[in-house]
Amino acid sequence: MLDAGQGLEGIGSSRQAEALDGVQIAAMSDQITKLTATLVESKRKGVAKQQSMSETVQQIKEQVMNLAHRPTTSAPDDTDDESDEDDYVDFTP
Repeated sequence: MLDAGQGLEGIGSSRQAEALDGVQIAAMSDQITKLTATLVESKRKGVAKQQSMSETVQQIKEQVMNLAHRPTTSAPDDTDDESDEDDYVDFTP
């Protein structure tokens, strides 16, 4: 049979374990809250970065399209004093 001392000691230990569990649960809950906030902030930054990159890509596309539609510039004039007629050879027999 159990004596009263062991019974009370068991109850005390159980209460201490419950209190310790409560402290651990509170600490884990706090840690989960902090990690969740960190995750939300990380996702927000990721979305903002992705949006910024998309805008940059769009700007680059627009610049490329503008360059593609620009009239081509002619080559600079020859610096020699000879006429351009001798630059073209007629190969007809």
